[in-house]
Amino acid sequence: MIKTEKAHDVLSVSDFRERIDSLSEAEWIKLGKSADYLCWGLAIEGQDLLNIAFCKALEGKRKCPRDLPAIVFIYGVMQSLVFAYLKKRKRDPLAQSVEMVVEDDLLEGLDLKPNIDTPEEILIANQTLENINQVLSGNETIEMVFMAQLDGYSPQDIQNLVGLSAVQYASTLTAIRRKLNKLDKEESTT
Repeated sequence: MIKTEKAHDVLSVSDFRERIDSLSEAEWIKLGKSADYLCWGLAIEGQDLLNIAFCKALEGKRKCPRDLPAIVFIYGVMQSLVFAYLKKRKRDPLAQSVEMVVEDDLLEGLDLKPNIDTPEEILIANQTLENINQVLSGNETIEMVFMAQLDGYSPQDIQNLVGLSAVQYASTLTAIRRKLNKLDKEESTT
């Protein structure tokens, strides 16, 4: 008899879905900002955390009490997911910094692994880098300025490093921009 009373105290998945559908735009914004706040400093985006919380509720893994507003319930689910992750990370910080192994049911679906590019993305990046190297090669000044920019040097440091005046530096930047624009146009037409 206790189980039937508890079953009536929580929303069914369809009732919860109706509550979610009736959220106002302001409530959606609050949920998004709350998710971003909860994820601050973590290796997950707020929108991803929010989606995981919704999935858990819509799959029936998390049950919303009938007397609790949906927005409060979703915030609680997100908070619970983050606390579970932090607790797990606290137990073994070194293992968590490399790759998180999901053992806890609360964390299922929460992808906190570092972003690993797909082979296709790696191939495209390598081809793009190769094309940029081909376009900029042949002029040592252009190559040095471009590499210094990639390394985060300031314009003044680059001018001192390469031995350029402000006018020469500006001309070099224009040449780099033109070469990269030409490469971009060639790639977009193929």
